[in-house]
Amino acid sequence: MTILLTATPCIGKCELSPDKARCLGCGRLRSEIKSWKSMAPEQRHDVNVRLLVTQGKKVRKRILREVARSFDKKS
Repeated sequence: MTILLTATPCIGKCELSPDKARCLGCGRLRSEIKSWKSMAPEQRHDVNVRLLVTQGKKVRKRILREVARSFDKKS
């Protein structure tokens, strides 16, 4: 069974870094934020996997909540 992590990692603390390249809340690049809705599920998954490794507890919890929901639906 393959689970794609496609939910938005946004935690509602939207603020761009001083160089305007990355969100200080979720860690996504500006280009990723702009194109999120049009990204393929696999692209969203790749972004979320990167954020699981690089971001703090709130972002990881937000992303992993989707995994728990996926398993609950299958049970």
